[in-house]
Amino acid sequence: MGKLPMLLLTAVVAVVFGFLGSFGAVAVYGENLKGTQGETGLQGPPGEKGERGTDGAPGEDGKPGRPGRPGKPGKDAKAPEPRTYDLGTTGCAGRAMEVVTDVTLVRQEVRVSKKTVCVTE
Repeated sequence: MGKLPMLLLTAVVAVVFGFLGSFGAVAVYGENLKGTQGETGLQGPPGEKGERGTDGAPGEDGKPGRPGRPGKPGKDAKAPEPRTYDLGTTGCAGRAMEVVTDVTLVRQEVRVSKKTVCVTE
C-alpha cells in the first residue's frame, strides 16, 4: 500500500472510532451529563377573591324595522307535452324497430336474439 491510501485509511478509522467513542461515552455517562431542571417561567400574582355580583335585568326589545322591498314576480312553469308510447308487435301504427333481446356466447361464437317492436308516438 502507498502512503496516500494508508493515510486515508488511518483518517477514516480515526473518524469512525471517534464517533463511536463519543456515542459510547454519552451512553455510559449520560446520567452524569444531565443537570438539574431550571425554572420554566415566572408565576403571576394571584387574582383578587371577591363575591359574585347579581345578574342584571334583561333589556327591552327594540322597535321593528322597515319591511323590505318586494321581490320580482315569478314566471309560469312550462308544462311538458304529454306523450304516449305504445310498444307492441301486432297492429303497428308507428315505426317498427328490431331490438336485441338476448346475447349468448357458445364456443367463441356470439349468438344474438332479436325481436321486432313497434314504437308509436
